Amino acid sequence: MGGTVTLKSSHYAYQQFIQWVQEDMNKDRLLVNRKVFSVVFWCLVLPAILSLVIFGVRKFQLIENLHYVGIILFLPPFIYALYSIWPTLRDLPKVFKKGGLGAILDEGSKEVEWKEHVVVRLRQEVRLTPKEWKLVAFHLEHEIRRLKSQNRYMTILSTVVLFFMFQFLDLGGTAEVIRQQGPSGLMNMWVEQLSQWGGQIFSLILFSALFYLSGTQIQKHLERYRVCVDRIAAELESSD
Repeated sequence: MGGTVTLKSSHYAYQQFIQWVQEDMNKDRLLVNRKVFSVVFWCLVLPAILSLVIFGVRKFQLIENLHYVGIILFLPPFIYALYSIWPTLRDLPKVFKKGGLGAILDEGSKEVEWKEHVVVRLRQEVRLTPKEWKLVAFHLEHEIRRLKSQNRYMTILSTVVLFFMFQFLDLGGTAEVIRQQGPSGLMNMWVEQLSQWGGQIFSLILFSALFYLSGTQIQKHLERYRVCVDRIAAELESSD
């Protein structure tokens, strides 16, 4: 009976922590969604609208001189790009003044500030006992390991599937080439495909890298929260 109660307590504590993390990450996700909407609007929707307007102007011959139409279409993405990189350009003098090491230390200080803020919020909003915080840290550690293993396996599996898809597409016209040109045609086809193999290998490597890096994003977020949980558990243990 006592083991069942402990199991329920551990599960409830971890679920409470995960729910808090999801709500906290959703706040950042709203900001990301706004940025994505801005990119789509300035770089896709607005140029498309301008293209329709220019098409109507050309069709009805409202304006005769249209030599600089291309510049008009590229203005919205260019303006948004300048707006996006302006904070980076503004901080460039500080980076050169402090040097690379100073910029890295500044990023580290911002990370520490974020973790301290999260620790304060966690202790105020998720009220758990020291034992429950240890259980949360334990389950979170194993969850991060599981996600890492799953990401590696999924990356390998997706790369293998994509490789066989490339091979299937390449072999689709092999029989027709043999019927038309014989074995010499097959040899010529292999020679011509050498450049294609290089492109396929590069595509596979790029796809695998992007797939793996996209899978590590959630791991990095959980590792940041794990540091906060370890900090809380250590503080509560020392206070006792």
